Amino acid sequence: MNYTKNAYERAERTLAERKNAAYSEQKQRYDLAVKSVPEIAKMTAALDKKKFELLRRIGSGQSNASSVIYDLKAETETINRAISELLVSNGFPEDYISYKFTCEKCYDTGYRDGIRCSCMTELLTKYTIEELNEFCTLKLHTFDEFRSDYYPERDSDGEEPRKRMELVYRNCIEYAKDFRQDSDSLFFYGKTGLGKTFLSSCIASELMKKGYSVVFFSIPSLFTKLEDEHFGRADTKTMELLLSADLVILDDLGSEFKTQFTESKLYEIVNGRLNLDKPVILSTNLSVGELQKMYNERIISRIIMQYAPMKFLGSDIRQIMRRNNYR
Repeated sequence: MNYTKNAYERAERTLAERKNAAYSEQKQRYDLAVKSVPEIAKMTAALDKKKFELLRRIGSGQSNASSVIYDLKAETETINRAISELLVSNGFPEDYISYKFTCEKCYDTGYRDGIRCSCMTELLTKYTIEELNEFCTLKLHTFDEFRSDYYPERDSDGEEPRKRMELVYRNCIEYAKDFRQDSDSLFFYGKTGLGKTFLSSCIASELMKKGYSVVFFSIPSLFTKLEDEHFGRADTKTMELLLSADLVILDDLGSEFKTQFTESKLYEIVNGRLNLDKPVILSTNLSVGELQKMYNERIISRIIMQYAPMKFLGSDIRQIMRRNNYR
């Protein structure tokens, strides 16, 4: 996953807060222990002195440094054991005045031996997903809400919408179930009101439960946002989000006011996601023929050749639902 700049900033703040909390809590425990057992203060002062001397010797490069370091380590361990025994004998846990970091591997620094720690990676993933999912403005649905009886068994063209849509429904369930960051892109097409946005939202809902990042835009609002950023009217970085998310859902292709700018941005998104091997769900109310008349060959060829097509059939479900509600 490509982590966002904001995720890095949030992760670093979280780690700093964890580390400061560990220091503060250790000081409170230390003060309480010293109040009960004043001798601990002298022993910890001696321990700090030994640790400082140990660090100095390690960096000195003197010929006899190794033997001195060995002796200092032994003395340090002896003092540590004595402090632990003193704590236990006075009713405290043996590690009572030790630092309690959230991550004991990196001590809440985010890095270990110059390599990013797993705790830092977990935070980056968490915050990037949260940030990207803020752009999934879909009203989320579940697959259980799907109603095949809203689709006629047969239409005037001799097609079987119910049978077709039950297949599309099963394919969407499998897609969400087996989703990977390199899953196929999907192309939903068919007349308005047939459930394209609904099934997209079902997939999004399932993936977000699994911790994937999903970004949703209607095509007209997306291009408005990109134009605002391009002309300096907004300082967000939508294209970065579109290329970072695990799944991008673009709804209502062909409903935008088409310009050279919108066409170039559409190509940048489609081609950029393909080059990164990241999936898109693209939906439109237009036919393939209508899209071919509207967009250049570079865009159409990528959609037709590299997206898995799913044709939606039936009658406008929203009208059927409204009729049922009035009965």
